[in-house]
Amino acid sequence: MGKRLLTKNNERGVAALPVILLISGIIIEIVAASAFLAFSFSSGSFGSLLATEALFGARAGTDDAFYRVIKNNYRSSYNLTVDAGSHTVSVDITVEKDPIDLGVCTVSWGCHYRIRSTGRVFFRERKMEEILSVDTTTREIRKQSLKEIEL
Repeated sequence: MGKRLLTKNNERGVAALPVILLISGIIIEIVAASAFLAFSFSSGSFGSLLATEALFGARAGTDDAFYRVIKNNYRSSYNLTVDAGSHTVSVDITVEKDPIDLGVCTVSWGCHYRIRSTGRVFFRERKMEEILSVDTTTREIRKQSLKEIEL
């Protein structure tokens, strides 16, 4: 009387465990392979190409913000997408008028603008900063500095 008889309903659960383990193993293998490929792409010569394209994207962002400041049609932050052939570069741009560390807007010459642009391609990021002095009446612009910022 203590013995249980195997029925059809009990046998179904026996096959479920190997199937679940097999599917889990396949998913783990796919994740590991994609992580390895991402690492190898970002660390090889392809990675240096991506870093260069991210830098040129960041430079394009500073140039775009420069022309928007000239036209007095800038926004404090916005995004651009630059086509780099086989893939795209995402660029985040911020424009600050009269940052505290650059001093206040002087009447004799004009106001200071800080443009920061970050270019992103896959896992690579590069950032540039440009400081401008703008005459408020003539809109004449003097570039004080343009440099890459280490991330």
